[in-house]
Amino acid sequence: FLPASISVPWVATAEYLQLNPVVCCAAVCHWNWQILDPNAEDPMDIDNLGTMYTFSGSMDESWFYLVTTAMEAKSARGLNAILDAIVGVENDNILRVTRALNEIAHSLRDCNRLLERMYERCDPYVFYWKIREFLAGWENMAEAGLPYGVLYEGVDDTDTFSLDNWQSLIRRFRKYAGGSAAQTPLLQAFDIALGIKHYPTGEKGLQSSVDDARRRLQQRGVAEPPTANSYLVRMRDYMPGGHRRFLEDLASICRIREYVLLSCSDSFLQVGSEHDPRVIMRQSYNQCVDLMKSFRDKHIMIVTRYILAQAKNGPSVSTPSVAPVSSHIIPRFAHDQAMAHTTTSSHHGGRLGGDSLPADPTMYPQTNAHAAKQTTDIPTAHAAQNRSPPAQSNSKSGRLARKVDDESVVRGTGGTDAIQFLKQ
Repeated sequence: FLPASISVPWVATAEYLQLNPVVCCAAVCHWNWQILDPNAEDPMDIDNLGTMYTFSGSMDESWFYLVTTAMEAKSARGLNAILDAIVGVENDNILRVTRALNEIAHSLRDCNRLLERMYERCDPYVFYWKIREFLAGWENMAEAGLPYGVLYEGVDDTDTFSLDNWQSLIRRFRKYAGGSAAQTPLLQAFDIALGIKHYPTGEKGLQSSVDDARRRLQQRGVAEPPTANSYLVRMRDYMPGGHRRFLEDLASICRIREYVLLSCSDSFLQVGSEHDPRVIMRQSYNQCVDLMKSFRDKHIMIVTRYILAQAKNGPSVSTPSVAPVSSHIIPRFAHDQAMAHTTTSSHHGGRLGGDSLPADPTMYPQTNAHAAKQTTDIPTAHAAQNRSPPAQSNSKSGRLARKVDDESVVRGTGGTDAIQFLKQ
């Protein structure tokens, strides 16, 4: 459990910011950067940014955050373009919508270029075995020794030493997802603007013609399409309140996709002149969708290298296991049941405050220039392999960072099955 000295101020701060009290993207990326040289030609260039706090003090962790920070900084103008496109739709102004879509495409190219730079200063081995645990929350973390979640002492009137009503105690555990790129409002705003929807793996949504979609649903005997973006919508509870409300308002008024498809259908795109404004607008829209697909393809590649490959290979240095919950707090049979089948608590994904990513209480700000000169005892994959033989580890080691067999689920920091979620 979290002691009251931590949980009480943390929850109070989260309530003020209107997000969940856990490590989240806003904490480690949006509010955790500084400009190194204010007189630089481009002050917000990623090479001119540094983090203020990290958990590990490593350049790898700092760079992991800064890639997201730089994306938000460089692509924020795309948000203005979205609003401009909405005005163009309302005024039936094809040229204005086209200009706005081209600006959105420019922002998405910046996102793609910055994501590709992740490999420059963030080593996959260091991320998985030394950094990733700090970014995880307390949801779907039975393998890491948190089958129930975490108790926030002093907040939920918990008495962890009471043995007469342990069922009530279990219900007071909180389960929150960890820091995840799904918590950035920028990419969710682009999804909303372009009408992109993500469905559970194996499901198909209404992304083709309306007639085709209705026909598929009737054949399956389903009255409504599957729920789209459910995980992404839940991740909004880990954003500051203002960001969340912006996305909700944007979703309620944005009809860019509908306007583009009504103005230039698939058939007209094939026969229309390439100089026709409607065709040009449709091509600009398609370009944006292609760039979003390219970004998510790159993201899957990163997850594969930084999480899946590392989990299959196992650590090069031994790591201790997490001690199980004491039987003096939760009876042993109840603990075993929770480990076998974790249930959703009443605080599952609830909106209390926010999900934040890790911040490190180091004495000095973590900057690119400082970290590049720093030597650290965090081993790289190559160095660790040279220092000691591979340690035996398995999926029951009691840690988030652990070696898994071929049939085990590898979870992202948000607590999801990493690849199944990314394929949506």
